[in-house]
Formats: sequence, structure tokens, C-alpha cells
Amino acid sequence: MLTKILIKNFTLIDRVEIDFLSGFTTVTGDTGSGKSILLNALSLIIGKRGSHNLLKNRESKCVLEAEFNLTNFDLKSVFDQNNLDYFDQSILRREILPNGKSRSFVNDTPVNLDVLKIIGENLIDIHTQHQSLSVSNNSFFFNLIDSLAEQKNIVKNFTEALQNYNDIQNELEKLNRLNKSLSNDKDYFSYLHKELDDANLISGEQEKIESKLKLAKNSEQIKLFVSQIEHILYSSDESLENKIFSLNSILDNLSKLTDQFSEIKTRLNSLLIELSDIQSDFSNPNLKLIDDVSELNSLENRINLIYDLQKKHNVGSVDDLINKKNNLKKQLDESGNVEIDIKDLEVKLTAKHSLLLELSKKISNSRKKIIPILKSDLEFLLANLGMKNSSFNFIINKSSNFNKFGLDEIEVMFSANKGISHAPLFKIASGGELSRILLSVKYVLSKHSKLPTMIFDEIDTGVSGEISNAMANMMLKMSNEMQIIAITHLPQVAAKGNYQLNVYKSNFLNTTTTKVKLLNSEERIDQIAKMLAGDLITKSALTHAKELLN
Repeated sequence: MLTKILIKNFTLIDRVEIDFLSGFTTVTGDTGSGKSILLNALSLIIGKRGSHNLLKNRESKCVLEAEFNLTNFDLKSVFDQNNLDYFDQSILRREILPNGKSRSFVNDTPVNLDVLKIIGENLIDIHTQHQSLSVSNNSFFFNLIDSLAEQKNIVKNFTEALQNYNDIQNELEKLNRLNKSLSNDKDYFSYLHKELDDANLISGEQEKIESKLKLAKNSEQIKLFVSQIEHILYSSDESLENKIFSLNSILDNLSKLTDQFSEIKTRLNSLLIELSDIQSDFSNPNLKLIDDVSELNSLENRINLIYDLQKKHNVGSVDDLINKKNNLKKQLDESGNVEIDIKDLEVKLTAKHSLLLELSKKISNSRKKIIPILKSDLEFLLANLGMKNSSFNFIINKSSNFNKFGLDEIEVMFSANKGISHAPLFKIASGGELSRILLSVKYVLSKHSKLPTMIFDEIDTGVSGEISNAMANMMLKMSNEMQIIAITHLPQVAAKGNYQLNVYKSNFLNTTTTKVKLLNSEERIDQIAKMLAGDLITKSALTHAKELLN
């Protein structure tokens, strides 16, 4: 339950600290005194968006803080799910900076606004005068019915399964688009891959072929050069070989006279050996010139094939072509893998669809069982609130598509009088009727909800007299289950509270400040008498106020 609110530098408030107690607390004050400021502050604390326009002093930050006693409400799992420390005495804080930015904290841990909202929704339910605009949709009544049917867990499981189903469906659509794109290119990629594969490309072959062809194209000139070299080295009478033989013969004769030239003779013999090796190299098969026309044609065809493939794929080497072939193979394999993935996802999607159908059927059946009870409870409560002939008709239809609440769509039909046909609730009900209907809904919900605190902002709008008294009694009974705080302009409602807070304006110099005070017994009598009679409090108003309080 809410135990304390601290508000600093917020609209008309400099600083106010309010303590709250369990049970039923009413909040009163003159029109324009600032009662709504408290509600706005609480709304911001539990995640509503705000701006720097809310700052009283634009040079300082605004601090809004609410303290809760959660001892008996089993909310630790909510904190755990959001990676937050849980304490029985927990604090939510919101700070709005002069530049418009805001910071949020749960037990001094910084959190984003979404997390603050999740925590806040589990701590407080705020009913405003305009809530009818937000509850005139399926979500409000589905939440109500599912709470009464005690099936919020199965609905949560359904919602998670639906999210998973949608994720699978999105992934399947993405893969189908990819598969279509791959299929469009598959035949062309297969042709390219086959063309490269049939080429039997070998790394390094281009350089070898180009070398052979260069040798073949220059064969005549090469033969001439080779012939000249052989002539100089071996063939002519004046060949180098013959000259070395002659020198060697001279050295043989010289060696008979002296051994000083023996080393030279050895070196000349080495030259003869080297010349012999050179002659062998000229006759090496690797240097053999290609004269076979068919072999030349074959080499030219091969190199032309390589050049054509390189031009086609815009690459510069055989290795690049081999890499291209491997990449095409991967793409073709990927196409096959995508088809396998699509089949796997289709199986998963079918299984998930079956699960959703099963869960939605259970959810729908439970709703249909609880609706007669809800209808009876609401009509009974409204009869006590002066709407004796009111009648509800909850119509559940099957939806064509899954929504987060299953396969159901709901229409809430209402008639306030006998003989009047049912019509959509939020089109036919008046403001005073809506106030009573929504209070009755909240009353039913309080029996099944474990919310610590429920706040009503002038839910008694449009009613008076005995009806307001009955509404006050209903809120008082609700306070046995949870903390109830009601902002009201009716003395009958204000008097029913176990405690009463009064909001008023204080003027000092040129400044107006909103303040809040917990009234004692005498102050309550005066305040309720004022609500009855206006500023000129009469003796009869005081007597009436005492009667209401008693």
C-alpha cells in the first residue's frame, strides 16, 4: 500500500510530504485548489510521461517520490523479472530536470520509463474522470473477465506463444522472399557453376600456357639464336670448345716443362665440363620448341577459354575463377538450405498454431463460464446504486485472427431501463451511469485483484444524495481488501473515509502554493460542513456534518 508521497517543485507545490494509512482515505478541497496535482504526481511516479512545463521553478529539478509497504502483496517476482532489488518497503522516484529530461528509479536503481510503468501498474490502479475513454475497448473487459476467471497465467502464456508465433511467421516470410530471390537466380547460377566446373581449372596453369605459347610464337627467332650460340660454342673451327682444346694441348706440353700451370689446366678442364653441361641444357626437353600445330591450337583454345571466363566474371586470374566457382556452389547449397529451413519453420508454425488454438479455446470457455456471474454481480451492485433495471449483455464472438487475448472479440451491451434495447455501453450510458458502472466494475475487480492501492478521481461525478452514499459505502467495503483513496467533491463520500486529506491554496506575497493537510476530527467536521453549506457554515451544516461522520 502507499505509505508516503514526497512532491518537490511540481506545478503549484514547493514541497509537500503526505503520509497515507491503510483503509479508506478521502481527498477534498475547493475547486481549483490542486487536488488533481496529487493524482498527476502519482501518475508520473508510475510511468506517465511529463515535461519541464510541470516545474514550479524552471531553474530547479522536480522530485516526485512514492513509498510503498508491500509486505502482504507477493510482488517479489515482478521485481525479479525486471532485475530489481525487492524490499518490503519500496520506493519509486521520478526526477524531471529543467531541460525536460527525466530520470526514474526503483529502490534507487535507475530504470527506464517502461520498467517504472510495469512496477507502477502492479502497485496502483488510478481511475480518472476520463477513464471511460480508455476502457471503452476490449482490453479492459478482457482483463476484468480473465481476472475473475483466474486465468491470467494462461492468457500470459497465450500472449507469449502468440509473440513466438508472429516471430516465426515473420522469419518464414523473410525466408520465402529470400528463397524466391534465390530461385530466380538458381538456374543462372547453376549454368555459371557448371561452366566453370567443366573448365577443370588448375591453379597456375595460365602462366604455364602463356609461357609455352610465347615460346612457340618466337620459335624461329629462338632457333636462330640457339644456332648462333651453338656455332660459337661448338660447331665452327673457331668455336670456343676447339679453342679450349687447343689451349689444353698447349698446357699439356707446358706441364712437361713446369708444373706451375697445372692449376690453370685444371680450370680449363672445368670450362670444358661447363660447356658440356650448357650443351645438354640446350637439348633439354623443357626447352623443346612446339612445332605440332594441333598442340598449338589446343593451347590457344585453352588460354582463350580462360580469358573468356575471366572477362565474363570480371576477374584477373585462374585462382579468382576457382573462388568464383566455389562461391557459386555455396549459393546453390544455401538455396537448398533455405528450402530446408522453410520446411522446418512451417512445421514449427503449424505446431504453434495448434497450441494457440488449444489455449484460445480454453480461455474462451472460461470466459463464457464467468460472464453470467459477472453480469449478475454488476446488475446487483448497480441496483444498490439506484439502477434497478440495468442489464448487461456480454457478447463474445470468434475473431478471424489471433489477438493478444485469444480468438475472442467482445461487445459489452447495456440497457439502463426496462423495455429499452441493449446498445454498446459507452454509447448509451450517461456520465452518472458510467461512474456507477465503473465503480461496480472496480468493486468486483477488487475481490480478485491483489493490487495494494486503488485511487478514484471524482468517480462520484454526476451523482448525489443516496446514490453518492451508496457509492461511498461500496468504496469503504473495498478498503477491506485494499487501500482506497478517493478524490471527491461530495460530503457524503468524504465523510465515509477513515481519514481525510484536505488540499488548499496558500498565498504569500506574489506566490501561490498548494498544500495538503491530514484533518483531525474537528477539522473534518468543519470541512464537511463547508462542503455542505459553502464558506458561510451554518449550525445545521455542522450538525449534518457530524451526522455524516457518525
